[in-house]
Amino acid sequence: MTQVLVVVLNHNKKDMVLECLASLYRQAYGPCHIVVVDNGSTDGSQSAIRQRYPNIDLLCNDTNLGAVGGRNAGVTYARQKQYDFSYALFLDDDSEVTEDSIQLLVSALDSDAEAGIACGKTYVNLNSDIIMSAGITEQLYLGRSYDRGSGEKDQGQFDKTEYVDACGGFAIMIRIALFEELGGFDDSFTPYGWEDVDLCLRARSRRQLTRYVPDAVFAHKGTRLGRGPNPDYERNKSKNFLKLLFRHTTVPQKLSAALFVPLRGLLLLTRFALKGHWRAIYAQLSGVSDFFRAR
Repeated sequence: MTQVLVVVLNHNKKDMVLECLASLYRQAYGPCHIVVVDNGSTDGSQSAIRQRYPNIDLLCNDTNLGAVGGRNAGVTYARQKQYDFSYALFLDDDSEVTEDSIQLLVSALDSDAEAGIACGKTYVNLNSDIIMSAGITEQLYLGRSYDRGSGEKDQGQFDKTEYVDACGGFAIMIRIALFEELGGFDDSFTPYGWEDVDLCLRARSRRQLTRYVPDAVFAHKGTRLGRGPNPDYERNKSKNFLKLLFRHTTVPQKLSAALFVPLRGLLLLTRFALKGHWRAIYAQLSGVSDFFRAR
């Protein structure tokens, strides 16, 4: 059977990462190497993982390397251990898998030479029918990127297996040969924000598509749907979204996006203002400033 490396990224989410690992040990697909990458947690995550799962591979970073550095470090660690694997599945600490989700993604990639990446249908939690993501749609002329179905009640509207533009890094499977050809997640997107979409779009430029497999079910519990805007997150997302657009758009797309992005940004800031999210507004504007200062 096809070997899978599972890289679980954790930072100060002790209870959630234990739930994530428990779901991995309940899943039915056997040939998996699980590596937990702990990004400098201070909440007792490392000792809790060692106590609950003493035989698991636990890579402890002294500092928080971010999503990009942490995920790449997990693959490097597995290579140094000389593990044999054909696919890598990246999970965030607040994600969970179902019993057959890994098997379904493996089968999808095994049977589709045009697909280099696969994702499933993700809910806000495993007991909910509220969709968090059914893959990501890119509308580059509009400068828009969004999770399909986010916040919608699942009524079968995303039950078709198909190609999507991209998917989220909280639960993404990729051929390891493609991952290494791409050089992993791009360090310029450190610490996080759109590095997953960038990976998928770079893969697409090499004619390796992202396949959405609706029967492969995941949960991602730590999204904005449940917690509201986080200032640090908003700052990085704002900066890196502009980086994403500049990298992956043609000149006509850039000109078109230059008209629409400020309008949508103004609408977002207005929504934040109406809800009193003043720190998020400052973070968004700071991210835009960061981007232009770096150019």
